[in-house]
Amino acid sequence: MKRHRTQISLCITHPNHPAAEICAALPFAPGRTWDAGMPRRNATGTVLLSIPSHETYCTFPLGDGAGLPAQAVAAAADRMAPHRELFSTWRAQGGRIEFFVGWSAEGGNACDRFEPALLARLGALGVGLSLDIYPLPDEGCNDEAESKFESLV
Repeated sequence: MKRHRTQISLCITHPNHPAAEICAALPFAPGRTWDAGMPRRNATGTVLLSIPSHETYCTFPLGDGAGLPAQAVAAAADRMAPHRELFSTWRAQGGRIEFFVGWSAEGGNACDRFEPALLARLGALGVGLSLDIYPLPDEGCNDEAESKFESLV
């Protein structure tokens, strides 16, 4: 049986709302944030670009563990249901809401199915889906690649 590791974060961008307001409106612990017009930073606080960001960005780590991504996405969608109207307001103002899913799988091939009902739930919430797929570290992934995986989610 193949091993899988899934990390999922809620990512929100907005053209002008301050990150502090977005974070205060949600009951999730924030990860990385920056405000529109401020430099983008990595997880350790190092400036990524000297060019200011054109939008506010907030991440909220939602889970990290063994298993396939569709199951993690379904659980995260359940947690987002109470915030549907807020997400709708932010999207109407030019914001974007998505789940960022980092998926590591053993071996060279992995498969999971995102059923229409789950995709419809995401659509109803106005939540997009971004998948990044990596090999598990013990399957030839070097420290640099593992570090990249950790910094993205």
